[in-house]
Amino acid sequence: MVGKLIRKVVNNFGLKFLAVLFALVLWVVVVNIDDPINVQSYTTSVTLVNENYITEQDKYYEVLGGDNTVSFSVSAKRSVQRELSNSDFKATADMQKIEHDEKSGNWRVPVTVSVQKAGNDVRIVSKQLYKEIELVDLGRTQIRIIADTKGMVADNCALGEVQIVGSNLMKISGPASIISQIDKVTATINVEGMSSDVTDSVVPVFFDAEGNVIDTTKLTLNISTVTVAAQILSTKEAALEFQTTGRPAAGYVATDISYSPESVRIKGESTTLNPINKITIPEEVLDLTGVTSSIETTVDIASYLPKGTSLVLNSDANITVVVTIEPVVTRTLLIPVKNLVIENLQEGFLANYMEESIAIEVSGAKSVIDALDAEKISGTADATGLGGGEHYLAVTLAPGEDAYNVLNEPKVLAAIRDAEMPEGDGAQGNSGENEGSGGAGTADGAGSSGSQGAGTDDSSDGSPSGSQRPDEDEEDKEDGDKGSVNPQPS
Repeated sequence: MVGKLIRKVVNNFGLKFLAVLFALVLWVVVVNIDDPINVQSYTTSVTLVNENYITEQDKYYEVLGGDNTVSFSVSAKRSVQRELSNSDFKATADMQKIEHDEKSGNWRVPVTVSVQKAGNDVRIVSKQLYKEIELVDLGRTQIRIIADTKGMVADNCALGEVQIVGSNLMKISGPASIISQIDKVTATINVEGMSSDVTDSVVPVFFDAEGNVIDTTKLTLNISTVTVAAQILSTKEAALEFQTTGRPAAGYVATDISYSPESVRIKGESTTLNPINKITIPEEVLDLTGVTSSIETTVDIASYLPKGTSLVLNSDANITVVVTIEPVVTRTLLIPVKNLVIENLQEGFLANYMEESIAIEVSGAKSVIDALDAEKISGTADATGLGGGEHYLAVTLAPGEDAYNVLNEPKVLAAIRDAEMPEGDGAQGNSGENEGSGGAGTADGAGSSGSQGAGTDDSSDGSPSGSQRPDEDEEDKEDGDKGSVNPQPS
């Protein structure tokens, strides 16, 4: 059976092969002569028209699916199909024809496809095409763009004014749900390492109330970038100086004023900063009229800065100021005469003190008076124009003892004698150094430190005579040594 079939196939094989070949050639010829019609698929982008029809309804639309293209079938002759491409077709969706699809519950817009060439030889054979649209409430707003910086400027420099160049108002439209999230819009310029003014074009960034960045791809903005300019200023450390006005209540005195910080760093143009060494706070800021206790207050110095300057750190604006107020007290002190140096003694004379101490009555702030040590107070005794004999010399306390007032006119009793007078006649030498000096009129003579000299009288030990002022008794001396603490008017 198989053999018989094989014989039939190979019988006249050449003629059979020629017949098949001829039929194939004939088919190709017929096809090329007839140019049959076939169907082919194409894809093109959809152009939305009359979009304002939606926005006029206070609605925002978005094409669902994230793909704004449409695919369709085209019928045309083979020869025409060979010349066609996706770009030869145009698809439009008229937003005025938007309709609601009850079946799907979505909004849709009919899509019309047209061919741009080949005329009537091309036919769109797809069924009616649609693009599904999502409609939401439309939101509109306008917001001020805030200029900001990032990075640190160069050493000894500080940021000055940072501002938007031109309009800083942005108009925004889009889904109301996104618009409602916008809390602020910032344009940030990088000032890292800058020592001079800088300007740059910056893309604004949107933030919600929690500081999260908002996606703006669905928003329509009237501007996409803004120009930000940052001023770079010089800095300088400036000391603070506080002045006061008014007097404390009677019996009180201001003893100290302290503040923290004592200096602040200011910024400004170099020409403005150069002449500034300190910042003086006007006296009316601290009025001490009638106060009886210390004052502690906070002063905002921002408004007292020199024109054209500002603080590098805003936190430095509030300065804590303390004005110490103390009661005024008086006290009587006994100053050892050894602390008093005799001055202006005439040449050729010697002098020695006739008492061990003198009483001075002092007045001042309590803390100052309480701290006084009579043993450490020094001064001078004036012997100008005085000759031999016993004299009361006017006493002046040493410079620097001006933290308190001396209420009386202290004097010290001294015996002055001619240097050539025998030493045994009752007057004692001022110091051992004076003996043999040839006279006490020089600084080496009676102008000694005030210590009692031994003289040349072997029977005298050089101790003070212990004589007192005529109006002074022992009881007064004891009271004066104890001192008094009685408030006195300042």
